[in-house]
Amino acid sequence: MIILEDSDLLIVNKPSGIASQSDNDFENTLIGKLSTVNELFIINRLDQRVSGLVIIAKNPKAAEILSTVISSRKITKTYRAIVAQKPKNEIGTLKNFILKKGTKAFISEKKTEMSKEAVLHYKVLKSSEKYHLLEIKLETGRFHQIRAQLSSIESPILGDLKYGYKRSSPDGSIFLQCCGLRFLHPITKEELNFEIEMPEVWKKYGF
Repeated sequence: MIILEDSDLLIVNKPSGIASQSDNDFENTLIGKLSTVNELFIINRLDQRVSGLVIIAKNPKAAEILSTVISSRKITKTYRAIVAQKPKNEIGTLKNFILKKGTKAFISEKKTEMSKEAVLHYKVLKSSEKYHLLEIKLETGRFHQIRAQLSSIESPILGDLKYGYKRSSPDGSIFLQCCGLRFLHPITKEELNFEIEMPEVWKKYGF
């Protein structure tokens, strides 16, 4: 689970099914399982049913610097997703606006007072008999951004019932993974680059 640890940060490969953090069930969250006597700060939170790389700061100074890195878009975040409906274009950019209402994100082509700009770039990496593997790079990190934007082009992610996929996956996961991170270490300024393999269950879908 732990990819890297030093005095300032942790890089963790979070499996699907574990919430990043929660006010109701602390012990069974990612933070709860990693918690020590020191407070931990999640920098890029992943949805409970999504897997992949999570950055966790181990002190307030590192957390502040990394939060600035995220907000200024000085981090490269790469995702993989499997969809059943191939996008019309093999390579594309999705740019619109997201409005969060309760536990769901809604897409709008026009900016409103409460909406936020959402931009991602995708390309089709590979296709099997029934499914398609996408690589996605985020410019912005909005609530449920990838899930909502892919659904808006009629390519919902496998297992994502909330955003239009027709059935849940065998293990309850959404077939979305944060597979790559590149950024500067908050203290040493060393360039860090992480990439992980796809979840084992994805092999059953041709990848």
